[in-house]
Amino acid sequence: MQRKLSTKNPFVRLTLAIFIAGCGILLMYYLLFNTSKVSNALGTITTILSPFILGGVMAYLMCPIYNLGVRSIYPRLKGKTKTNRKALAASKAISTIISMVVLTGVIAGFIALVIPNLIDTISSLVKTLPSTANSLINWMEKHIANNPVILSFFTDAVGDAKDTFVNWAQTDFLPQAGSIMSNISAGVVGVLRFALNFLIGLILCIYFLNSKELFRAQAKQMVLATFSEERAAGIFELGRRTNATFGGFINGKIIDSFIIGVICYILMAILNMPYAVFISVIVGVTNIIPFFGPFIGAIPSFLLILIVDPLKALYFAIMILALQQVDGNIIGPKILGNTTGLASFWVMFAIIVFGGMFGFIGMVVGVPIFALVYTYLGKYFHGKLRKKNLPFTTEEYMRYDKLGISDKEELQK
Repeated sequence: MQRKLSTKNPFVRLTLAIFIAGCGILLMYYLLFNTSKVSNALGTITTILSPFILGGVMAYLMCPIYNLGVRSIYPRLKGKTKTNRKALAASKAISTIISMVVLTGVIAGFIALVIPNLIDTISSLVKTLPSTANSLINWMEKHIANNPVILSFFTDAVGDAKDTFVNWAQTDFLPQAGSIMSNISAGVVGVLRFALNFLIGLILCIYFLNSKELFRAQAKQMVLATFSEERAAGIFELGRRTNATFGGFINGKIIDSFIIGVICYILMAILNMPYAVFISVIVGVTNIIPFFGPFIGAIPSFLLILIVDPLKALYFAIMILALQQVDGNIIGPKILGNTTGLASFWVMFAIIVFGGMFGFIGMVVGVPIFALVYTYLGKYFHGKLRKKNLPFTTEEYMRYDKLGISDKEELQK
């Protein structure tokens, strides 16, 4: 009679562990030595799924407005239709229309705000650059002409730059003109593809908003059918925590960045600075990125103003530093609170790592993703320490002997 294998058998568990470890090693080996194939495969999958990703992101951002609409409209329609189900369907339809109007209005307003100002900014730069260049040349002639050493150095530098440019044009630019044109064509095709994906994403956004309860119920069914009750409860808790972390962080950052952009525009208008609307949009959008965002937006903006008026560029730098202090110490904490629970070091770590892997999107979502990983790793190690009857708070393991402080209670006085 054959004996049934059980995972409680130590031999079976050891065999499974060895098998899983071997599969993991093979997978890591393949990923390390076939990175180009893996990245190409991921790029292809991302391209195919991009309409669904866009639709999901838009639905997630519109979800609070949609839910608010349903909560407000359904009680007013309940009892006035044949069935409550029809009242719910009608409230969903009206809330969907409101959400789409808000979404398209925000996008259209952003485009109407940015594109004309971008064109005006480029036109203004084209007009001011010649006069700025002439002023720079006149200044250099005035100060360099009387100094033969600097004049000789400058002449040699200009000659070397000219030779380098001619050599680059002959050896690099002209032979690659065809590939440059093909890249431009690919860029145009990419823009058209993004526009098409965006339109499909809008349609999918409607489906996501109206089907989210169904998707949630189906996911709950699968989890309860697959895992034990205890594991399922842990998965549901992970889902709730993920939603709370992402929702609190992303929505809070958007509101915070909008406020910063508006304040930046008001201050620039009061100080009569150039490109007020365009630069305020840059500052507001880049402010979504934690920690590094203000510098990413402020540096190119400073250079734009510097071309027009160096003194106003100095005022702008001072204004941005003051504005970021207000945001970091007053506005941001009031809106965001402590949604991530990460120290500044780990915020920087998450932004650098995820930004390096996934670009701008990685810099935005890296902090909440790492916050979830950090939280669950902390819970895991705290549980292990509790089982061993060891202290699980970090403060219990802090030592200040190297600083000449032996009594930790001294720091709490």
